Amino acid sequence: MNNVTCSNRYGWRGRILHVDLSESRIWEEELTEDLMYDYIGGSGINARLFYDLIKEAPGVDPLSPENPLIFGFGQLVGTSFPCATRYTVTSKSPLTGIFGDSNAGGYFGVRVKQAGYDHIVIRGKADKPTAIYIEKGTQPRLVDAADIWGLDTYATDEKIHQEYGTCETARIGPAGENLVTYANIFSGTKRVSSNGRAGMGCVMGAKNLKAIIVKADGKVPVADNEKLGVLSKKYRELWGNGPGTAANSEYGTLLLIAQIGAEVGIKNDQEKITPEQLEQYDLDVFLNKYKDGKSSCYLCPVGCSQKWKVDDGIYRGESGDKIEFGHYINLGPLLGIFDYPSLFHLADLTNRMGMDCTQFGWNLSMIMECFQRGILSSEDTGGMDLKWGDTELVSDMIKKVADREGFGDMLAESIPEIIRRLNPQVKPYGFHTKGMTFPYNRKEVLPMSLASSVAARGADHMKGHPFSALVGSRDMLERIFGKEIPDEITDSRSPVAKGRVVWWHENYKMLMDSLGLCFIPVAGTTIFGDPLILFEEMGEIYQAVTGRDPASLFESTERANLVERSYNALLGINRKDDVRKGTTRGEDDPITHSGMLDEYYHYRGCSKEGLPGRKRLEDVGLTDVAEDLAKSGVLSEQESPSPEELIV
Repeated sequence: MNNVTCSNRYGWRGRILHVDLSESRIWEEELTEDLMYDYIGGSGINARLFYDLIKEAPGVDPLSPENPLIFGFGQLVGTSFPCATRYTVTSKSPLTGIFGDSNAGGYFGVRVKQAGYDHIVIRGKADKPTAIYIEKGTQPRLVDAADIWGLDTYATDEKIHQEYGTCETARIGPAGENLVTYANIFSGTKRVSSNGRAGMGCVMGAKNLKAIIVKADGKVPVADNEKLGVLSKKYRELWGNGPGTAANSEYGTLLLIAQIGAEVGIKNDQEKITPEQLEQYDLDVFLNKYKDGKSSCYLCPVGCSQKWKVDDGIYRGESGDKIEFGHYINLGPLLGIFDYPSLFHLADLTNRMGMDCTQFGWNLSMIMECFQRGILSSEDTGGMDLKWGDTELVSDMIKKVADREGFGDMLAESIPEIIRRLNPQVKPYGFHTKGMTFPYNRKEVLPMSLASSVAARGADHMKGHPFSALVGSRDMLERIFGKEIPDEITDSRSPVAKGRVVWWHENYKMLMDSLGLCFIPVAGTTIFGDPLILFEEMGEIYQAVTGRDPASLFESTERANLVERSYNALLGINRKDDVRKGTTRGEDDPITHSGMLDEYYHYRGCSKEGLPGRKRLEDVGLTDVAEDLAKSGVLSEQESPSPEELIV
C-alpha cells in the first residue's frame, strides 16, 4: 500500500491512536488515503490493519503481547445521522484461534470519534492493571487501574465515573481478567453495549488492560451538511415510524421470541420447545410485569435496549438494563429454564461477569446432555450434579467460569478444547463451526445456516445476515442479481442459489459495519417494506458525509472480506472448517448442495476447497495478499468471475 495521507477528513478524523502497553508509549499516525479509499472505515480498515500487523507471524498466540487489539469507528459515527454508533473491535480470537471481531453500539464510539480518532491500535502487555485515558484536546495517557481490577463491568464503570466524572468507558469484568476465552467488552452507561462472541474481552485481559476511558464532545465534520440533514430527517422518520419500530421499541430483540420462538431447541437442541414452555415467555407478560423502561444509543429513534425489574419471588428487587434474545435462547430454553425472573438473573450475571452468554450456554448445555446420557458423571464435573432447569446451579457455574474455579476452568474454553480435555464421546453433542457456536441453531433455515458456516470469525449470524432470502423478497433479490434468478432463491428451506445470497449479504453487512450503521432499524423497517437502503442508499449517505464518489463501495467490501478470509487461509482454514460440527442428530447437512457452499465459493472467488483465488484477489487490488498466500501454499489459481459480472 502507498503512503498517501488524508487530505479530506470529512467523516474520518484522519488519525490512528497507537498504544504500546509493554513500552508505556502512545503516539498518533495519519490515516492514509489508500486505507480510506480501499477499506472505507470501521471493520474494513480494522481488517487490513490487523492483517498487516500479524501476517508475518499468523500463528501468534492470541494471548501473547504480539496479538494486536484494534478498535475501529466508521465515518457515520459521531455525525448527525441517526443509528450510526456502531464500532468494531478486531483481534486474533482466543476462542477460535482465527480471525476475530465484534461489533457494538451505544455512546463509546461516538466519544472516540469526537476525541479525534478513527482507530485505536493496542499492542503489548502492561506490567500491571492499566487503563487508557483519552480526553479531547489533551495527550492520551495510561493510568493505573489497580483499584478497579476485580470489579464487575457495572461496578467498574461506576468507579471510573466517580474518579473521572462524565465519560464513556469500554471495560472488562472478571471473565476478561481471568482469560475466559469468550469474555466480552462492555461499554456505555446511558446505554450498555457489548462486544460479544469472539473473546475480545479476553484479549484485553491478557494485556492487563482493564478499560478505555473517553471524555469528549462536539461534532464530526461532514462534507455536505445540508444533504446529510435531509437524509438524516428522512431516515429518522422512516425508522422512527417504521412498521417494525414500535415492536422493537417495546420489546427489543426479545421480539424474536414471537417471530421465531417456536423454532427454538431446548436442552442442547435435543427437541423443540413446546407451546406450554414458550407460553412462559409471553411478551405481554414481559411488558406488563417486568419491563422497567428502555435506553437508546446516541441519536437513535428506536430505543431497543430493554430495562427490567423483578418485584416478587426469590429474585425480588433485582433489576437490569440489558436483556436480549441471545440471553433468552442461550440461558433459558437451551438450559431447560422457562421463567422470566430466572432468565433475568442469569442474563444480568453474565453481563456483570463480562462473558458471552451464547458460548457459555452452549458449553454448559453440551456438558448437561452428556451428564444426562451418562457419558459424564459428577466425578468429571467436580462433584456437581448438572440438572436441566436448575437456575442456581447455572448461576454458580457462571461465577465459577468467570473465576476459572474448579470445573468452571474447563467451561471457560471453546467446545473443541473442552472435547479434547474430556473424551471423544462428548464430541457429537458440542455444536460449533470453527470453534464458535451459533447463537441459535436455525439449521432448517438454509441461508442463515450457510452464512453461519462460512463466516470468517466462526458460527455467526451477523457477519452475513441474509435477510433478503429469509423473508423471501424477490423484488429485493432481483434488484441485487437481476431478473434471471431461480424461484427457489426466495425459499429459505431450499438449498438452491443460497451461496450468492450469503456472499452479497456479507459485503452488505461489511459496509454497515465499516460505516458504523446499526442493523436493528434496517431489519425492523426496510426489510419488511420496500428495499430502501441497500448499497445505493448507503452510498448516498456516505457521499453526503465524505464528499466522495460511492461507486467503489462494493469492491471495498469485497476486498475487506477477502482480507479476513485470507488471514484464516494462512492458518490452514478451508472447506473442511466451513461446516457445522456436532449436534446434527443424524441429519444430513445440505451445505454440500451445489447451491450452498460451492456457489458461495464461486461468488467469493475461491476454489472448491475454500481457498482465496489469485484472480479475485488481483481483481480487487490485493496482489500483495495473493503473494503472501502463494508463499504459504494456500492460494488458488482457479479462474473466477469479477464481482461486477455477478451482480446488476
